[in-house]
Amino acid sequence: EMNSMSRMKVFALLRRVTQPAARRVFSAEVPKEAPKGWWHSAQFWGGLGAVAGWGMTGSAIYDASLKGPEIISLNMTGVMIVYSSLFAKWAWVVNPRNMALCACHVSNVFAQGNQLRRAVEHKLSLGQAKEMQDMGYKAAAGAAGLGALIVGGPTL
Repeated sequence: EMNSMSRMKVFALLRRVTQPAARRVFSAEVPKEAPKGWWHSAQFWGGLGAVAGWGMTGSAIYDASLKGPEIISLNMTGVMIVYSSLFAKWAWVVNPRNMALCACHVSNVFAQGNQLRRAVEHKLSLGQAKEMQDMGYKAAAGAAGLGALIVGGPTL
């Protein structure tokens, strides 16, 4: 058992070891100016992300228009809904707000939602109601968790 004198020695030693390190971390100089040029700009990379994001949305719309529901992966569709929901929230709260990225992800949520509807209708028409009910319970729990994360997330 440590007595009060040995505790004080341990705390003094910890203070001597950690204070210089803390000073180095918190007194580090911050660069005065960010690098210049389009390669280093947030607008360029944010715009490129939006262009790539529209590819996902376009693919879902293309598949809904020209392909049958039997090719739809319910797992991947659910993942895409979660992914785009989270990135739409991020694009909204980041500063400066990236409306192009937010719009592509919100559009993708709607497009994937349509794909999900098509796949569920197809599975029900094949008599897979029990499987769809079980998946619905899991999706409801996941949606509740995702909603809590989005609502409780940072607002920057």
